Amino acid sequence: MTDTVISSATKEVVIGFDRPFVIIGERINPTGRKILAAEMAAGDFSRVEADARARSRPARTCWT
Repeated sequence: MTDTVISSATKEVVIGFDRPFVIIGERINPTGRKILAAEMAAGDFSRVEADARARSRPARTCWT
């Protein structure tokens, strides 16, 4: 199997079929989110924290 390497300026993660499960937080990606990008550039990570908390809560599913 092939591994895929995903990296940022500070971290590198290897994903693949024979690797441990990895959660990739695309919601926190500032691309296309001007307000988020500006807040992060200013050192304000409160929206990132709120997004991360919202993503870590279990999904609510209702079956009728």
